[in-house]
Amino acid sequence: MKNLKIKVFGLVLLGATLFGSCKKALDINNDPSRLTPDQVNLAGQLAATIQFTSSSFFNAGQYGNSYPQYLAGFNTYEANIDSYNPYGFDNIWESAYRDALPNLKDMISRAETLGAPQYSGIGKVLFALTLMQSTDIWGDLPYSDAFKGPSVPSPKYDAQQDIYNTALKQLLDGAIADLAKPVPAAASLKVGASTDLIFGGVIANWQKVAYGARARYYLHLSKKDPSNMAKALADAGAAIDDQKGAIDLQLKYTQDRPSPWYTNLGQPAITAKQGRPSYFLVNLMNGTGYFNGVIDPRMPKIFDNNGAATYVGRPVGALSTEQGANLANADVTDKTFYGARTSAVPILTYAEIQFIRAEALIGTDKPSAYTAYINGIKGNMQKLGVADADILTYTTNPVVTKGGNITLTDIMLQKYIALFLQMETWTDMRRYQYDVNIYPGLKAPFKDLLGPGVYVQRGKYPDNEPGRNPNVPQVANQAVKLWLFN
Repeated sequence: MKNLKIKVFGLVLLGATLFGSCKKALDINNDPSRLTPDQVNLAGQLAATIQFTSSSFFNAGQYGNSYPQYLAGFNTYEANIDSYNPYGFDNIWESAYRDALPNLKDMISRAETLGAPQYSGIGKVLFALTLMQSTDIWGDLPYSDAFKGPSVPSPKYDAQQDIYNTALKQLLDGAIADLAKPVPAAASLKVGASTDLIFGGVIANWQKVAYGARARYYLHLSKKDPSNMAKALADAGAAIDDQKGAIDLQLKYTQDRPSPWYTNLGQPAITAKQGRPSYFLVNLMNGTGYFNGVIDPRMPKIFDNNGAATYVGRPVGALSTEQGANLANADVTDKTFYGARTSAVPILTYAEIQFIRAEALIGTDKPSAYTAYINGIKGNMQKLGVADADILTYTTNPVVTKGGNITLTDIMLQKYIALFLQMETWTDMRRYQYDVNIYPGLKAPFKDLLGPGVYVQRGKYPDNEPGRNPNVPQVANQAVKLWLFN
């Protein structure tokens, strides 16, 4: 994994100046602030788009991690803003539609024109992952009319069904095809080590990511058509295969450019946490939840309890004085894996691929599902730096192994733990509609502003989008299911 080394590529300027899907038309034909090919080359654009994609995934987690109940508690606010949060989606929208997607679109187009298939392939993978995350949050989105600048100031919203069945499929298939093409002879058209901030120009790793992204895509569609599960399994077989996380799709930050999770949750200067690990997550790991009596060795890696004897999570949808919220002691700090200054923002990991395999196999080949299940746990533990002896103890505990007779519940709960802070889990939970048979111990928020026992199904379109685009869909509230989960 390469550290983030931002050079003089004008990253912020690039994101701010390229037209997004929802910017108003300027009263001139040419945008004088838009960077031209002579101002930034493909290499510089790749570095920028990688950073923008990482920021988009972080922002989705920052404002959405209360929905899968990874984080709970916004102590300074009124009841259950931590579980029904109609705010903050402007930030998620802008990081995708102002920064990541338009720049990726431009890089793909430029790479195709110049004959640089590896650049276009990487662009299509990152575009597909960002678009998939966005449609999983909002549903219908601008796509076919988007990113056309002043010529289309108010793009139409494509139905989520069309985004999934057409746009994402074309992007992912195209990425796999492009990445398999011969590398151009010209040095300027080759992906270099210094500007590929994730894999240092190793295209074979990007190919594995592309297959993993398509495996995630087919898994999402498996409720619509069960035959997609077999396709997910096939692609997972060609996907990320390094158990220690060395080729996970993630951007690792540096001391001088710290991780956004450090900035948001980890740094010592933060006294009022915007969120703390929830009771549901912590109970899965402290021996009081589904894996009863088993102490998960990942706890001290991802939580900081300031040396207390036990780890206590925070209830969801409660004020600081309610439901024992004041007893919570688990935090994300700079001493934890994700809260550290140099921590990464994961986008697609080996552990996720293994749990996709396990879910796809559980109904037809339980021994192979069990192998993938254990591999997913081990892979996540190795990534976090858990000692080999502790990994062995945990992965041979009969409460975890069930003698090989694991269930879908075991798979999804271990995936839940392994994907901490990743919004992909929210998609999983909505695929199974928060089923307490799949997620035992899950409870609706203590105070539920959507109604008793009602879970959030979608993000709110950003508040300022209707003023820019009259085509924004009208949705009654965040309890309305998306097409993907209906």
